[in-house]
Amino acid sequence: MGEHFRRYGEVELFTPFWMNSTELGRGRIEAAGGELPAEGALLSAREFVERYLEPLAGLPELRGAIRTGTRVSQIAREGLRKPDGIAAVGDDARARLPFLLRVEDRHGARFDRADAVIDASGVYGSPNATGPGGLPALGEEALGDRIERHLPSIRGSARERYAGARLLLLGDGHSAATALVDLAALAREKGSAPTVHWIHRDSTGDLWPIDPTDPLPARRALAERANAVARSGDWLTRHPGASVTAYEIRPGGSVGVTVRERGGGARALQVDRVLALVGYRPDISLYREVHMHLCYASEGPMALASALLAARVADAGAAGDCLSQRSHGPDSLRTPEPDFFVVGAKSYGRNPNFLLSIGQEQVRDVLEMLGAATPAARPA
Repeated sequence: MGEHFRRYGEVELFTPFWMNSTELGRGRIEAAGGELPAEGALLSAREFVERYLEPLAGLPELRGAIRTGTRVSQIAREGLRKPDGIAAVGDDARARLPFLLRVEDRHGARFDRADAVIDASGVYGSPNATGPGGLPALGEEALGDRIERHLPSIRGSARERYAGARLLLLGDGHSAATALVDLAALAREKGSAPTVHWIHRDSTGDLWPIDPTDPLPARRALAERANAVARSGDWLTRHPGASVTAYEIRPGGSVGVTVRERGGGARALQVDRVLALVGYRPDISLYREVHMHLCYASEGPMALASALLAARVADAGAAGDCLSQRSHGPDSLRTPEPDFFVVGAKSYGRNPNFLLSIGQEQVRDVLEMLGAATPAARPA
């Protein structure tokens, strides 16, 4: 359960426990005799899995309903190809047939069937590439474990990989801020200082704006610490506005990196590791054989993408913060494929401003559309 949260490990969530859980879910766990964190607790990602998601999955009413170690790799309509069933407006040929799921587990592959599909698979398993224009840099595919694309526990389980290492850091979101603060902590320890080249967007001021009224104190504190690190540190070399064009594995295992600097000149770097925290995208291969209308910019389902854009325009950009997000109702979750829904972070596509509580509302909306709006069926 919660595989993407597990990957964050010891990283502390910005949002308090009450924002990441539901009243129904908390009530079910307590009724089963479980002990919950305090509502205001800031849990690590791993703690959130262990203290909330796993107890939910272990409820007696869910026994046997959850399959772990299983992956749906493709979805279709049984007996139909993608072009079939669109002959006339209102044609319900596709809706009359079950979904056909190609399912993979440790025993191999098989086909299962379903009346409805809710894709909540997220985006954390599909990292963006690191080269110019969002393309893979030359040689990127050959880096293997020399490149890490998810936020590691630099001061914990990943310490040996980063202490004293020559590192290329890419990105300027909150994951990059967390990595920068952790690397600075290593730099303060004798013999553990890394040598870091950091590529980030061009900016004339602080990369992480400070809002004194931010209702998430942990997020504000991280921004303050990361900005302070970015302004100092002889172990850190910044490359604002630069991009990586090529990687080359050198004799001995180091990585040669060709960087195009802001002014257009090329620079060669030599590092031991690459930490690429440049965001994630939805894996849309799952949808290849069903009817989906995706946004040309975000790759999220078009109805919701349009609602998010309209909200951003109406709010003069304020909707760019995750806390300003709101549910846009059941109609925003409909797709051209009957009874096929995308919820959670994947429903936002490449838009990173998703909030976990929005996903919980989306699931409730979908279940209501499917006719399962009884309290027992609402999302935990």
